[in-house]
Amino acid sequence: MTFHDPSALLLVIPALLLSGYAWRKKSNCQVIFPLLSTFTDIHPTTRSRCAAMLPAVRILAIFLAVIALARPQLQLREATVVSRGIDLVLALDVSTSMLAVDRAASVNDRSRFKIARDVTRDFISRRSGDRIGMIAFAARPYPVAPLTLDHQWLNGVLDQIEIGGIEDGTALGDALLAAVNRLHASSAASRAIVVITDGRNNAGAVQPLVAAQAARTLGIRVHTIGIGGKGAALFPVEDPLGGVTYRQVAADLDETVLRGIAQTTGGRFYLASDAAVLQSVFTEIDTLERRPIEEKVSISYRELFPPVLLAALLLLVAETLLRTTWLRRNP
Repeated sequence: MTFHDPSALLLVIPALLLSGYAWRKKSNCQVIFPLLSTFTDIHPTTRSRCAAMLPAVRILAIFLAVIALARPQLQLREATVVSRGIDLVLALDVSTSMLAVDRAASVNDRSRFKIARDVTRDFISRRSGDRIGMIAFAARPYPVAPLTLDHQWLNGVLDQIEIGGIEDGTALGDALLAAVNRLHASSAASRAIVVITDGRNNAGAVQPLVAAQAARTLGIRVHTIGIGGKGAALFPVEDPLGGVTYRQVAADLDETVLRGIAQTTGGRFYLASDAAVLQSVFTEIDTLERRPIEEKVSISYRELFPPVLLAALLLLVAETLLRTTWLRRNP
């Protein structure tokens, strides 16, 4: 709540001073009686108690009148947030190699896929105001979610992605082209794709660099993230005797192609060896792919002085009527 004329509130000071002076002057009026013991058995009545409250009613009425004069207003702020103008598509590798655990971590640590999913979820949560879509791919790509502003729903869909739902492989080129098609009809001021993979293109019909050329033609940047450290990793396999064991497999990350995709489209290539590095990569991408929020604000006011003024008038009328009728005092 604000006041249109806050300086009018200063009138409260002289109003209170005058009321105090009148109260004190009236309290000094005395009638001399020879014996005070005559009034010892007289107790205050309801009428006398109400009469004693009349000055307080008048002070309250004056106080409300001053507040009404200052014109209290309730500020109503309406804001319309305009989109940042960025559309993002995340392409997540769900081939079986993403189940590997890098040797830098313990066997009981999270797999590459779980690390990538957790960090991606955090990245989505920070992109308020942006439309984000998602592609998952193995031997072929399949759409997970269209471009949407409902990031809570998108994270729910991300949690449902599992490895093994489609034939194994890494169709990197087909996945990139599918992501490009997601953004083809977008009219956003900025469009970008983030590809997360730990392998090399070994399936599909489109070569990755050809898909990168299509993205560059449409003005779409592609950031590529190679997940997993260099050297051997531990891959879970079923033990014939029961349970799961881990065997060592060689890393098969094609850094040359991933770096070429990023350079072709004006994006960046990152190598994430563990969860901490991947988190920092997404933090940097979050900084690169960001535009300032545009916000249109309109402010309106609702006047509050009419009910306040009405209350002051009612109190003054009630105080005057009571003072001249039921609570009238003899001079």
